[in-house]
Amino acid sequence: MLVKTKNFDATTLARFKELQSLSFSILENMAASLTEGQSEKEVGAALVRQYRDAGAKSFFHLPVVLFGERTALPGNWKIGNFYPKSRTLQKGDSVILDAAPVFDGYMIDTSYSCCFGENPEHAKMMAGLEQFRVGVCDAVNNGQTFKEIADWVAVDIRSMGYEPVHTKHPGAVFGHRAVKTANMPVKWRLKGSDGLSLSWFVMKVLAAAKGLARSSPLWNGSPQSDHAPHDGLWLVEPHTGDGPVGAKWEEILVIENGRAYWLGDDLPHVRQWAQIAAGQSYGPRAA
Repeated sequence: MLVKTKNFDATTLARFKELQSLSFSILENMAASLTEGQSEKEVGAALVRQYRDAGAKSFFHLPVVLFGERTALPGNWKIGNFYPKSRTLQKGDSVILDAAPVFDGYMIDTSYSCCFGENPEHAKMMAGLEQFRVGVCDAVNNGQTFKEIADWVAVDIRSMGYEPVHTKHPGAVFGHRAVKTANMPVKWRLKGSDGLSLSWFVMKVLAAAKGLARSSPLWNGSPQSDHAPHDGLWLVEPHTGDGPVGAKWEEILVIENGRAYWLGDDLPHVRQWAQIAAGQSYGPRAA
């Protein structure tokens, strides 16, 4: 099987968890090392090197680096806007680092959000994202459809005074599948991304849109998501924006026999929520 989407055994899940932690550590360490005046392009290139040094041979998508107003995905945001730009880091900027490395066929996708310096608006926005970690898991276990979950998350974000800017992600995704691909001896790349996983996603999305497949690998507010949650690993990524401030988190949700749980709990955003609630600094923790 070239692409596996569900029925992962305990050993495979443990490996996903280990690699998710590794990816978060790379992002958090990079955030801890940021200096004023660095450009998104410089940080993006450094992340590619660090992931490759850690064993990632390819990426589902190349590292995303967003500073300041770009963390809120302003205006008519296009896919090309996700690529790191020449925008330089300034005090008080929101920061989002997002990477989707592929380690020996294990596709991981993680996001780390922080602020470079003090910004009360970012702290408030980041704290507001905590409710969705409990809420999404409960909603799956209470029998809501993927579409219903994506819709109420968007409504709740708007009620907080923010924009649900994950609707500007490719495929308008609130989440998407994490997969295990065959570890091929020769890597096929499409514009720097892993060709096998990316082409599988594209084909599955097109088939679902035409009614030729039972499920889409995307989780959003479209009719293709109006079904009970499918078993497998899902990368959930609520993303909020308001003016110059944006924040998000992303991690693996496991669904087995219709029941959901988070693959890990010792994660940067979980620690950040506790620190914000305690009135403490929630900046990156260097290794």
